[in-house]
Amino acid sequence: MKRKTRVKVFSLRRYVEEALKRACYEVDENGVVIAKVPDASGFFAQGETFEEARENLRDVIEGNVILALQLGLEIPQVSGVKIEEREVPIES
Repeated sequence: MKRKTRVKVFSLRRYVEEALKRACYEVDENGVVIAKVPDASGFFAQGETFEEARENLRDVIEGNVILALQLGLEIPQVSGVKIEEREVPIES
């Protein structure tokens, strides 16, 4: 018997790159660089340098998206990236 399930279709690489383009960076009172993506809950990281904060943010974005996919949660919308949902048949 064939059933259907809904899947999300998008490029994770493009999603991460677009999110990084929108990231904001600031240095706190201890000299730590804080990186975050506005309007994307959970997309924040820190590092000792801008480059380290950006790479940590990249890892956080990827991890949060993969976790959201595994748990069936919504993925924050990122301008410039369309997340398409499709129904696909699965064998049971």
